Amino acid sequence: MWERINRFAHSHAIISACIPCVISFSILVARIVPLDNLTPSGMLIVSTIMKLVLSAIVIWLMRKLQVFNIRDFGYGKMGKSLFLTCVGVVFLIISLLFIFVMLPENRFLAPNPSDFLIVALSQLLGVGVFEEVLFRGFVLKILLKKMGHSKTGMLNACIVSSVIFGLTHISNLVAIIIRTGNLSVDVVLPVISQIIFTTAFALLAIALFMRSGTLWMPILIHGVGNLAVQTFASFISRDRILQIFQDPIVMNIPEFIISTLMSTIPLLIAGLLLLRKVDPDDVQNRLNFHGIEGRG
Repeated sequence: MWERINRFAHSHAIISACIPCVISFSILVARIVPLDNLTPSGMLIVSTIMKLVLSAIVIWLMRKLQVFNIRDFGYGKMGKSLFLTCVGVVFLIISLLFIFVMLPENRFLAPNPSDFLIVALSQLLGVGVFEEVLFRGFVLKILLKKMGHSKTGMLNACIVSSVIFGLTHISNLVAIIIRTGNLSVDVVLPVISQIIFTTAFALLAIALFMRSGTLWMPILIHGVGNLAVQTFASFISRDRILQIFQDPIVMNIPEFIISTLMSTIPLLIAGLLLLRKVDPDDVQNRLNFHGIEGRG
C-alpha cells in the first residue's frame, strides 16, 4: 500500500503536500466548538497537546514517504546558525512593530505572568514544532523531491510551499465565523494581511532551514516570532489570551496596507537572499539520505 502512496506522492506532489495540511487544520479548527466551556488558558493547553500529537503523526508519515532525515533534528551548522540568528532578531523586531499596529484601541497592558508562561510554551512547543515539522519538514520536502533538482525548480518548490503555508491561515477566518458570525471587511482584512505575511515568513523559514541544516532554527524563530505577537495579547488581560477566537482584530484599509508592507517586504528580501546560496544538489542529497531512522 505504501508503495502506491509513495508513487502518488511523487506524481502529485502539490496535492500530497496539501492533504495533511487540510486534515490537520480542520482538526484544530473543529476543536474550538466543543471546548467552549474551557478557560482560554485551558484551550491553549489542549491545543498545544493536540499539535504535539499531530507533529508525531506527521513525522511518522514523513518516514513512510521517505522524506524523513534524522539530521534535520540535529544541531546543523552551528556557526551559520548563529549568524542566521541575526535574521531572526530582525524578524522579531518586525513582529513587534506589526503587533503594535494591530493592537486594539483603548486597551491597557496589565501584567499576567501565568498566562504569559502558557502562551510562551504554546508558541514554542505547539505552534513552532507543529507548523515547522508539517510545512518545512513534510510539505517542503515532498515538493523538493519532485521539483527541486534544479535551481529554478528548487525555488518554485519553496514558493509553492510558502503559499500553501500562507493559505492555511484561512482557518483563522473560519474560526472567526464559527465564533462570531462576523464576515465584515474590517475583520477579513487582518486575515488577508496575515496570509500575505505568513507566506513571506514561510520563505524565510525555508531559507533558515536549508542554510542551517536543522529544523530547530525555523522552530525557534517561528516560536519566538509568534510569542512576540501573543505577548501583548496575554498582558492585556486573561480574556485576550486567545484574542483571534474571542474578539477578532479589526483593520481599516490604510492599516492593512501599511502593516502588510512593513511586515512582508523585509522577510521576502531576507528569504530570497539566503536562498541564493543554496545548492540543489545538497538539497537532493539530504532528501536521499534516510539511514535506519528514515526507513518506514
